[in-house]
This record gives sequence, C-alpha cells and structure tokens, in this order.
Amino acid sequence: MKKFLSLLILVVVTVTFISAAHAMDYQLEQVVVVSRHNLRYSLKAGEDRGLLTLRGGEMETLMGQYFEARLRAQGLFPKNAQPSVDEVRFYANSYQRTIATAKYFSAGAFPIANIPIEYHRALGQKDRVFLPPTDPALTKKLHAETNWKKLFDGMSKEIATVERLSGEKFNPADYSVKIRDEVVEWGLQGSAKQINLAADGLLMDYYDGKVSYSDAEMRDVAKVSSCLINSNFDRPLGAKAFASPMLAVIADELNTPGRKFSFICGHDSNLSNVLAAIGVDDYTLPGTFEWRVPIASKIVIKKFRGSDGNEYARLSLVYPSAAQIVNREMLTLDNPPMKVPLTLHGLQTVDADAIYKLSDVLQRLSDAQIVDGRRAA
Repeated sequence: MKKFLSLLILVVVTVTFISAAHAMDYQLEQVVVVSRHNLRYSLKAGEDRGLLTLRGGEMETLMGQYFEARLRAQGLFPKNAQPSVDEVRFYANSYQRTIATAKYFSAGAFPIANIPIEYHRALGQKDRVFLPPTDPALTKKLHAETNWKKLFDGMSKEIATVERLSGEKFNPADYSVKIRDEVVEWGLQGSAKQINLAADGLLMDYYDGKVSYSDAEMRDVAKVSSCLINSNFDRPLGAKAFASPMLAVIADELNTPGRKFSFICGHDSNLSNVLAAIGVDDYTLPGTFEWRVPIASKIVIKKFRGSDGNEYARLSLVYPSAAQIVNREMLTLDNPPMKVPLTLHGLQTVDADAIYKLSDVLQRLSDAQIVDGRRAA
C-alpha cells in the first residue's frame, strides 16, 4: 500500500511539474481601449458645462504615460514610439471633452508622435456610434424593462444627502424618464433631472478639489449622479440597443491587420452599456465612490498570441482612484491606477487568469448585437 501511495504521489508531482513547465506563454499583440472621458465641468457650469477641466487633462496625460510604460514593458512599443497610421487609431465622439481626452491620452502615451484624433461629426454633434438613433419599435419595450419608481424610491437616503449638500429639493411627484427623441439615450425630466444635476455638480467639484465631503457622503452623491448609468446593467435589451454600434467597432479593431493600439473615447453610458451587453459578471471597484464606470475609466481588451500559435484575449477595467484624482498623483508602474479583471458570464476561460480564446470573445461581441431578434449594428 505504501509503495502504491508513493508511486501515486510521484505521478501527481511529475504531471504537475510537466504541466507547469509547459504552461502557456502569451505575447501581447494588440490593445483596444474604450474610455470614458476624464474630469469635466459640471453640467450646471454655464458656458463651460461639459468641457474637460485642466485637472481632467492632467490626469488623462498621466494615464497615457502609465499605459506607455506598461505597453513598453510588455514589448508592444519601443521608447518614444512613433507608430504608423495603421498601427494606432484614436477615435472620439464629437464633443470637446471626448476629443480632448483622446488628445491628452495620446500626448502621454505617444508624446512625440502627434497622433491625429478621428471624429466624424461637427463639434458638438452626436456621433451615431456613441449615441445611436432611436428605433421607435423598441421604445415601449425599453421603457418596460425598468421600474423607475422603484429605482428612485430605493435612493431616498442618497437623495436626502444630495438635498442637504446642494440645497436642491426632490419632488417624488414631479419626475419622468424617457428616451430622447433622436438617440437611444435616457433623459430625466422634472425634479429628477434637477437632483441629478445637483449630484453631478457635487461630484465634479469634489474631484476638482473645490469642495470636501466625507466618503459616505460622496458614495451617496455618486449613486444619484449615475443612477441611470447603473440601471443599464438591469436593462439588457436597452444595453444591447445602445451598445451595438460600439461593439461592431471594437470587433473591427480586433480584426484589423497590423493594428497595435486603439483608443475609443466616449461616455460613461458607452462603457456601462458595453459591459451590460456582453454579459460581464458582477464586480466591485476599490478606491472609488462610483459603482460601475468611474470617471476616466477604461475597458481594456488585450489580444495575445499564445505559444501554441492561437489568439487569446483578456478584459479589465482600469481607472484612477478618487484619491489619485483629488491629489493629482502621478500614475506610474509603482503607483498604478486601479485595475479590476472582467469576466464574461458563461464563457469558458483557458486558464486561471481569465484568459479567453479570442474567437469566443469576438463571438460574444457579435451575439450582443442581436437586439429583439435582429442585428442592430
């Protein structure tokens, strides 16, 4: 019996050693980043409303510098890289805050390359990739997905905090939520709009160092300011309808020969809808008050070539912590931004590090574009 156990142990140890010795090696070949713009002025800030702030520009440059250090360490680009027009793509929605975010990031990541920022509409007009046109046939179904009264009733404590800090008052009898006439985007009306704008102003002013509140207060403020964004995760049909054009762009980037780096800059709604549409498992975010897609956050998809010759992918969410923004901290390999691995519900990984077959990820991107039985993008 002892000889049998000794032989069994030897076999297990040998198999484990051989497996470890032949573990898959991965070489990074491409990175696709879908980014939320960085810190902007409050939507109540008069003629500056929605514009990227100086601190937003600084933080995005630092984020670009951090990515440059990471990508150089992983062998994707050399120091002071000047990639060709085919190797990189920077594409933004046609707003100042998204174009400027892409420009600041490119200045940090490729400081001597003078990367052009691509946008498709006149400044201030909505690019349909980021804000797709409304499909009237879907509107009623999208409205039926969410119980808005339950949503606002469930935020009574958080709304009270915003009322106390801002002086704005919420009237439960005076609000509505509807899809905007021209794009698949939810818009608040009445009292809900005003309390949401008040929360947005408090959050942006906090990040910009103009005010100081407790962590508990800021968690309440952030929940109110992003209530519609958070609700995207409970509305799979709406998320797919909104995200389909963006999903098609992501898939195209992953399939573009010679492409090494893509930066697609939009809004919190773009990230939340993409994550909901592709079925990302629930996750928690350390270091931030925001629940799902913090300011300046980025969905990062890395494509690898395995030592077996096949293509693989890993997904993560990268974002600066609240403290890094408020304190204007350098983002370096020694002081990196927050990074949370993303896993896709029901999709089989090939190892313990949440690596997927690229073909499976591309199939998930394709399947998520099927809205109400037909392809949306």
